[in-house]
Amino acid sequence: MENILGIIGTITGVLGLFLAVFIAVRQVQVEKMQAQELERQKQEQARNNRLTFLADRIFDSSIPRELRQPFYEEYISMKGNGTAVKFWLLEGEKEKKTQI
Repeated sequence: MENILGIIGTITGVLGLFLAVFIAVRQVQVEKMQAQELERQKQEQARNNRLTFLADRIFDSSIPRELRQPFYEEYISMKGNGTAVKFWLLEGEKEKKTQI
C-alpha cells in the first residue's frame, strides 16, 4: 500500500512539474508576443509622427515651395497620401497658372 501511495505521489509530482514548465513556457511566449506588439505600435506611432511633421511642412506656405520639396518627396516615399498630397498638387497647378 505504501508503494502504491509513493508511486501515485511520484506521478503527481512529475505531472505537476510538467504543468509548471508548460505554464512557464507559455508565459514567456505571451510576454514575447506582447513585446512584439508594443514594438509594432511604437514603430507605427513613430511613422505617424513623422508623416504628421512632413504634412505640416508641406502645408506651410510661408516656406518657399522648392524648400518644401524634400518634405513632399519623403512623405510620398513613406506612402503618405490624402490632403497633403492633394494640397501639394493643387498648389503646383496654381503656380503654373500664375506663371503663364
